Amino acid sequence: MAHLIKLTDYQTEETVLYNLDTVVSIETVKDTTVITTRWGRNQVKESLDYILETSRNNIIHASNNI
Repeated sequence: MAHLIKLTDYQTEETVLYNLDTVVSIETVKDTTVITTRWGRNQVKESLDYILETSRNNIIHASNNI
């Protein structure tokens, strides 16, 4: 099962669906969060803490629905 999360693109402000299974690293750089995947890098508006908390909540929610 894919671990998906909605995030906001830093430049276009569009909502983007990310598959966290493809993420290599996530780091804070100045006022943005940089997500590096197998295929490249993207900047999002959400903080590293928000991404971590939301991904944890998604895992808990998914395990309760089994």
